[in-house]
Amino acid sequence: MATLRLIHQYMTDRRQVQLEDGRVGKIVRVDTSFPAQTSVVSVWTSDADAPPVTKVDVAQIIGPAPPPARG
Repeated sequence: MATLRLIHQYMTDRRQVQLEDGRVGKIVRVDTSFPAQTSVVSVWTSDADAPPVTKVDVAQIIGPAPPPARG
């Protein structure tokens, strides 16, 4: 699980992140509500079966995506 600080860094650097379910995408928005201290992250994915922008809880982001396999 990535921290909120890392989430903002990934978004600023436009790095791809990996979600718990295996999808890979780029963070486009982070919404944090106070005083509940909950964060929802909007991730742009290229998954054909799902909408292009997915809103997930910050805990569902594992970290940066692994580099693509060369083949």
